[in-house]
Amino acid sequence: MKRVFKYIIGICILELLFVRCTDNANKNSEDTILTENELNKQINVQNFFNTVPASTLIFHLIHETKLNYNPEYANDPTKYKKYTLEKPRAFNLGIYGTDLAISGAFNQAQECMLFLKCTNYLAQELGISAAFDENIMNRLEKNKDNRDSTLEIVSQSFKKADNLFCANKRCELSILMVTGAFVEAMYVGGQYISLKMNDTMAVNKLLTVYNQQAEALNYLINLLKTTSFEEDKKIIDKLSTLEQYLQNSNKIENFQKAHQLITELRQEFVNVY
Repeated sequence: MKRVFKYIIGICILELLFVRCTDNANKNSEDTILTENELNKQINVQNFFNTVPASTLIFHLIHETKLNYNPEYANDPTKYKKYTLEKPRAFNLGIYGTDLAISGAFNQAQECMLFLKCTNYLAQELGISAAFDENIMNRLEKNKDNRDSTLEIVSQSFKKADNLFCANKRCELSILMVTGAFVEAMYVGGQYISLKMNDTMAVNKLLTVYNQQAEALNYLINLLKTTSFEEDKKIIDKLSTLEQYLQNSNKIENFQKAHQLITELRQEFVNVY
């Protein structure tokens, strides 16, 4: 029950896998030889995703705490075409993917289709259209009344997106996608905590889980440090400050500081085109 926000954070994205490359000259496939830096990236990502719990836990908590789906917490599904640059597209692929997973957890079939349209478009623009193609749409439509199946399908889509990014030597975009997914999950989780401020028992439970994300955040920061995007240093600085707040976020004032920071960072991601 206490691991619900770990699930929300992790459900959209899975551990990176070793990828294979094709030699066009002789048309022979061979295993990619990973450099030490690439191996370190993989280890960090695997550590990050080791926190993902079983899907039944989130369903139990939603029912127990009587949480209701709020579409206002998600990124606007009508502005996905405004993201015209590569980095904002990668960040918001993660953000919309998290929104897709959360709407699925709340059994919101219509919302799922809206966010799938967003992820499909962004994936296509990023050259990984196979990750969120018509087949995924058909599977989600077929399983729209099965929340567990919906979340599994979303997870598989993100796994495929990650594999496609890395197969095209664009693993850094996968890291940005993961960052967007993490930030969106923390934002939505913080919104639900804020909503429950008058319920001391619920807030204490949720804050305990919110605090536990410091470890996962540390892995994410290490991943971002491996990218070559110079401007990402500002993101790392903000996430490092967030990590300090999370280490003692069971205090309301620290949670409020953390949520304010994650809200500002999330706004940067969704409002930069």
